[in-house]
Amino acid sequence: MSSHQLVRRSLQIMRIHIGHLAGVVLLVGVLVSGLAAAFSQSTSTQADAEVFRIDPVHSMVLFRVHHQGAGQFWGRFNDVNGTVLYPRDDSAAPKFDIEVAVASVDTGTTKLDRTLMSPDFFNGKEHPTMSFKSNSAERAGERVWKVNGDLMMLGKNKPVTAMVEVTGVRGNPVVAKAGWEALFTIKRSDFGMDWGVENQSLGDEVRLVIGLEGESGPPVKD
Repeated sequence: MSSHQLVRRSLQIMRIHIGHLAGVVLLVGVLVSGLAAAFSQSTSTQADAEVFRIDPVHSMVLFRVHHQGAGQFWGRFNDVNGTVLYPRDDSAAPKFDIEVAVASVDTGTTKLDRTLMSPDFFNGKEHPTMSFKSNSAERAGERVWKVNGDLMMLGKNKPVTAMVEVTGVRGNPVVAKAGWEALFTIKRSDFGMDWGVENQSLGDEVRLVIGLEGESGPPVKD
């Protein structure tokens, strides 16, 4: 092989190696770019989420239970506190950490309120609070989320799934208000509250409607 042929062959080999190297560099660049974009999106979502403190004046828990096989009886809890982690643009699911004071039960009848605080029902002396903490969620529509979490009542934690609607978001870059409405149904006997279930004087299934309003930004001084 002549020197001219050797040079020619060497150049061909170099071109092949350079082509392979360019392909590898391009592939690495695409992968890095994709990872960077994903990380940026994740970081942005986390950074955009705000802590909304629950406003107990404008929040409540309603409950409904079938009474003696006839009417649907409603009651409510008035003392609701906690936080919701949520981005204003609804780019991620709200994360709930909610606590309810059992002593705030309100049926409109003082005698019945005292009955519901007894050991047959909410046993407020031994278990003064109920709570709900979400652990996962999936989008179910525009500003609607299917939220999974744990409901703690009478000292027992049980998994529940709630349909949550974001009812509104308003504010400025510093302070904002947001609202949520959650709907779900439980069996009270799952938590050990079984008075009236066997003789059907009081239904086992309880429908819960949770209305929440929260505020983000600096705490408001009284």
